[in-house]
Amino acid sequence: MLLIGSGQKFIQDLEKSGALGVHVSPVGGSEGPYQRRLKKAGYTVIPLSAKGIGDVMSYLTRIHGVRPAHLGHASLVNTAAVGEVHYWPPLIDQYRASMPANGKGLVFWFYEGNVLSQQELNTLVALSQEDKRVKFVVEVARDRYIHWNPLKDSAA
Repeated sequence: MLLIGSGQKFIQDLEKSGALGVHVSPVGGSEGPYQRRLKKAGYTVIPLSAKGIGDVMSYLTRIHGVRPAHLGHASLVNTAAVGEVHYWPPLIDQYRASMPANGKGLVFWFYEGNVLSQQELNTLVALSQEDKRVKFVVEVARDRYIHWNPLKDSAA
């Protein structure tokens, strides 16, 4: 595994572009040191799976409905067969409220990001440009060693 030193180049590139597309090792584990460097730099890192996220904009910025996992039994109340919808607050607002007062911002780290469409990647880039305290790292591909580029270049 490549030693990353202070991770300053990664942090500087993330602060400059707002969203990075990262190529990580297929074995995994190479992204951990980068997440730790971000936390040490004052960011709150939120790892999320991109699979099954649905509408990215709604999930991050609006109140959105979530159905709990189906446990194989019928509901006792007269609702849909797949369960009732629970409404959650926007994820960005939810984490911003619990962010430390001296925190630099939020970094949403999407693993399995190769399932996101071009439009969804462009949405993440736009969100990072609108709010400078919200940043995104998306694992867009697998490679033998970890490297990154601005997400707008990955989305093009």
